[in-house]
Amino acid sequence: MLWRTAAAFLLMLGVISALGSRGYAQSQNQPNAQTTSAQEPATSEVPAAVAKELHAMNAHIGQLESRLNDLAASVAPTTAVMRPSLPAPTEATLTGKVSCGHCEGVQPTHKGYTPFSWALYSVSQGDDIVLVARDKTYKLQGDKDRLLKFMGDNTRVTGRLQGTTLEVQTIGRASKNE
Repeated sequence: MLWRTAAAFLLMLGVISALGSRGYAQSQNQPNAQTTSAQEPATSEVPAAVAKELHAMNAHIGQLESRLNDLAASVAPTTAVMRPSLPAPTEATLTGKVSCGHCEGVQPTHKGYTPFSWALYSVSQGDDIVLVARDKTYKLQGDKDRLLKFMGDNTRVTGRLQGTTLEVQTIGRASKNE
């Protein structure tokens, strides 16, 4: 439907521009010719069939615009309802290993680095600091310097959990039985 409206509009523009330029442009063969609009009143050169078709197109475009407005008004409320909402943050205490997002708790040996220095390097290059608790990884947010002190250690972290992101409130070494 929309393509018909666009096609009709383009057709109208083509007809108007083609008919509107008749008699008003000077050709190169007539250097002293003046435009007819300056000397004589313009007469309508639009054939009756074209004028009738143009009138029908304008009426159809008006109907389509009205339908489109009605459709937009009926669709708008449903789009607001369909937005996914994030779960509300909950207080959580998790125990696991602090690592860089690249290694996620499995510290491979990198030439010239200890596991700790590699994790520090990765974080300095933009990796997240994460907590690997059981088989799940949580992104830690908070004071980076404080979080880095626990890199590679088993820790107990308390904070506000939203999805897989934990905003750290407290962090400390986990007891041996945790």
